Amino acid sequence: MILCPARGPMASMQFTSGWKVLRDILADATAEYGRTALVTGPVAAGKTTLLDEFAAYAATRDVRVLRADCSPFGDTGPLAVSRQLLGERAPDTDRDITATVAEILRMAQDTTVLVRVDDLRYADPASARLITRLSSDIADRRVLVVAADRTNSPYGSHWLADELAGRSTFRKISLTSLTAEQVRDLAADFGVRLTPDAASRTLRLSNGNLLITTALLRDFAGGRTVVGAAYAQAVLECLHRLDPEVREIAEAIAVAGDSRSPRLIAELATTETTAVEEAARDLVAAGLLADGGFRHPVARAAVLGYIPRKRRAHLGRQTAVALNADGVSAEDAAQWLESFENGFVSAHLPERHSGEEFRVSGHRPETLWEARDIVGTIDRGIHDLTSRENRRVTDLEAGKLLVAAEFPGLLRQAVGNRAPRTRIDTTSVPDARYAAAWSLAGTLTGRTDPRQTTGLAEQALERSIFTDETAPAVLAALWAQIHSGAPEQARAWCDRFLADAQGDDITPWRAQLTALRAESALALGDHTAAVTDAGQALRQLPARRWGVRIGGPLATLVLAHTLLGTPDETAVLLRRRVPASMYETRYGLGYLYARGHHHLAQGDHLPALADFLRCGRVLADWDLDRGWRMPWQLSAAATYMAMGDYSQSVEYIVQSLDRPWQTTFDDGPGETRFDLREAIFEHLREATGTPTLPTVVAGLRSGDLIQNRDHADVPRYKIYDRNAVCLQQLSPSERRVAVLAAQGISNQKIARELSVTVSTVEQHLTRTYRKLQLADRQELRSRLG
Repeated sequence: MILCPARGPMASMQFTSGWKVLRDILADATAEYGRTALVTGPVAAGKTTLLDEFAAYAATRDVRVLRADCSPFGDTGPLAVSRQLLGERAPDTDRDITATVAEILRMAQDTTVLVRVDDLRYADPASARLITRLSSDIADRRVLVVAADRTNSPYGSHWLADELAGRSTFRKISLTSLTAEQVRDLAADFGVRLTPDAASRTLRLSNGNLLITTALLRDFAGGRTVVGAAYAQAVLECLHRLDPEVREIAEAIAVAGDSRSPRLIAELATTETTAVEEAARDLVAAGLLADGGFRHPVARAAVLGYIPRKRRAHLGRQTAVALNADGVSAEDAAQWLESFENGFVSAHLPERHSGEEFRVSGHRPETLWEARDIVGTIDRGIHDLTSRENRRVTDLEAGKLLVAAEFPGLLRQAVGNRAPRTRIDTTSVPDARYAAAWSLAGTLTGRTDPRQTTGLAEQALERSIFTDETAPAVLAALWAQIHSGAPEQARAWCDRFLADAQGDDITPWRAQLTALRAESALALGDHTAAVTDAGQALRQLPARRWGVRIGGPLATLVLAHTLLGTPDETAVLLRRRVPASMYETRYGLGYLYARGHHHLAQGDHLPALADFLRCGRVLADWDLDRGWRMPWQLSAAATYMAMGDYSQSVEYIVQSLDRPWQTTFDDGPGETRFDLREAIFEHLREATGTPTLPTVVAGLRSGDLIQNRDHADVPRYKIYDRNAVCLQQLSPSERRVAVLAAQGISNQKIARELSVTVSTVEQHLTRTYRKLQLADRQELRSRLG
């Protein structure tokens, strides 16, 4: 039996055979038979994934893992690999290869050592000599060298294979493109049954590229392969993994279109025709080109859309001039240019789901690009409906809000200036779905107060039966309840829906429902139940089917383990690879917040602070900093407190007071607000450095720890003691902006520091001038500077 932790489609293909080879040679290395393995394959074939999965597996076998990644953008100095592998133990002399090899062999005296190096094509010459020398000297040592390189590229040779060819210590593992049979096997993993014709079409569109094939299967609908947003995104991801020279040639091919020729492409890309021919082979292997052109108009449109507007226009003009010079009449060349500049987008739009198809299929985007595409499609569908189709309009509006709430960067635009309806027709499924969507949107944007939010969510849940069609709305309403202060109700609803949700087709939704049950348990302080439920949710689906939404249960697990004081479990969770696009979603923001508290509990103050401040910047970028009830400021204040910087801690405590929830506790005389700051400071001071800090921060956010505070407590740290007469006249947000402006800091820098918009800074300054009877910033500096 092959012991392989890999999940998903690659585990059943050549990935598995590569895994078996690596496992066998690891056993050899452990027995003091040093081995070297070179993993090759085209772009997006899974080389890095295989290396990382194997390194993680080796670590569980008490193998010491040394890692290095060659890159044209990182450390490109001589012997960069040595510095990555050995860190502070790297030789002082950049070119001391012998000392590096000796240090690695010394480590192998005590334990088996795995040296994992990715992207050999970018290795500097000294690093290449180091890897060759190390591979030559490990025949009787407990060392395994596993490296990866790309095939079919004129810009990266297989020098390691050439150097070690014929040696018994060397193995080459090739990850090839998928075959038609493997495409059908992969489709089965997605729950899709491909006919031979559909498999052949998918193969023609992808040339067996795993990334592109997966994207096509993700968009598979109605018994046919849909070439849509996921395919376009995969094309761009593959393009970005190629060398800059190849990308420029691909852009030139996209611009030239049917008018392409090697000489024209070379002229547009300012290179030689031989380079164009070599790049074309790379692009064919990557699944982008066939017969000199893109495999589908959507691929060409995606590349054209990626090119900056000015460069695209310049390339278009260059092409028209070149066509004219080749004998095309000036009129025809001008018509070509006009067609290119005005018609390429409309002529090559991806095949789209209609708004109705989106609603019925429950399709959920995996990238911001795809989410924006769906929202735009729904908007067009709404525009085409008449006033007699209000029910369909309501349903499509709900669908738009559900998509935008997952990618909150789209939320303000999706919500617009509309206010939610406070009453809904409980007999109408579209109205119930709309109420669920608005409960979530209102929670994120702050457009509804918590009582109104929980009311909308409750109405929607009472009307809902948990099915594949209603699941997105139900999950939205439950999330809104949890984050609006009603986790107990949400947990009860989760139990009810889990009892009703049966059948294989509902399994993905059951997993997300279980994850929300875990989140409600965490909010209720039941950390053990949160760990149990979140772990169960993750086991119900493989990571690839969770997609960007894996951040939800992962964040719950990380925060729960932090509260339980089990950092080793948390560290394992944080080593899991997550989709990069997850950070464009609300799930990614929760993951960042949870990870920050783990770092803080471990004493890693700077990584913790980076995560909390990133939360603030993201919320400001999404224009949700006045809505989302995420207490990142209090967490940042606790981090500064742990670092001994009480002044900065106080600044973030003051920032945290400028939140919607603080008004509940500011109904007394002027001193009440100052006492509140002192109380918050004291609560954080007592909790910082303990596992209970996230609970204390949550209690401060909700006000539970403040409402019952003893007003007779003597403050232990005097927060407010300067410019009292002037600053007492200002609100907290005005005060922070005024103090920074008085120090000569620009509006843009103030906005970045406080995680607000420049417009907000300007409004605060205007009110400050009026309250203090000042004319401008110069007088403000004179008064407060």
